[in-house]
Amino acid sequence: MTKAIRFLMLASAILVFLSVSALAQTTGSISGMVRDEKGAIIPKASVTLREVTTNSSRTTTTDDEGRYRFNNLLVGDYEISVETSGFGKYVQSGITLALNQDAVVDVALQAGGVQATVNVVENAALINTSNAEVSVRFDSRRVSELPLATNRNVFNVALGAPGVSQLGSGQSAFSQGVQFSANGGRTRSNNFMIDGQDINDPSVSGGQQAINNPDMVQEVRLITNQFLAEYGRNAGSVLNIVTKSGTNDFHGTVHEFLRNSKLDALGFNANRAGQVKPSFKRNQFGGTFSGPLSIPKLYSGRNRTFFFANYQGTRASVAASASVSWSTVLPK
Repeated sequence: MTKAIRFLMLASAILVFLSVSALAQTTGSISGMVRDEKGAIIPKASVTLREVTTNSSRTTTTDDEGRYRFNNLLVGDYEISVETSGFGKYVQSGITLALNQDAVVDVALQAGGVQATVNVVENAALINTSNAEVSVRFDSRRVSELPLATNRNVFNVALGAPGVSQLGSGQSAFSQGVQFSANGGRTRSNNFMIDGQDINDPSVSGGQQAINNPDMVQEVRLITNQFLAEYGRNAGSVLNIVTKSGTNDFHGTVHEFLRNSKLDALGFNANRAGQVKPSFKRNQFGGTFSGPLSIPKLYSGRNRTFFFANYQGTRASVAASASVSWSTVLPK
């Protein structure tokens, strides 16, 4: 065996290990029991789970106790269908799976012919019955609509969670980004993650790399107490961000945020002192675009391959000095 082959095998093993470790922190599960109208368990029933936006599906059968389970599911919208002989088909849609959620969806089949179908539109309960984790969830709508200060840093959403208080720069002078304490813990005890990977400040624990485009975020979960051992880094809180992925439909967003000194007003004391408004201008602009990855006449990515692209740029000038910065992120 050549050195090149051994190197490729080792690299592949490392990538598989890292992907499995990250998967546990960015997925959820759906489980439940299948019974008849009288409450008797139904073994060997066929259960199919379909992800609505990508049309990907998985199928399993209930065990001898009528139970089924789907693990390692990505955050998203799902539909469950159950079939077995002697009972009508059961279809439940409208199931939205959250990050790290262990959703329970129990099914009650009705006796009847194969043509009888029961359609139910109901979301799975968000009550956590599998562990003692205490967390707050921010979905994509809340992330995009909540005020995130002038820097639009997504980590600002943590300041709206119970038990979280913001710290001034004097209390945490060595850390960068959004500084906060969870349940009285130290700032350096917080752990920041994106898609299951740590994005802590490389020089000082407690800081994070800024994420300044909320349009790329699918969900944010802040765990403030009793988090599972799979996180196992710090003793404070865990703030985990999951980015969006592409779907079978093309989607896009465009944004432009402008702040200009001509639109600003001086404070009361500044007006009395006859001060002049300092020159200031800042533009924050960008957008997202996602969909199936297809090549005309060669390859169709529908139901198989998807992409999500994100860009945000910042242009700012203050008085006589000027600064320009930009960032490009391709999360998935």
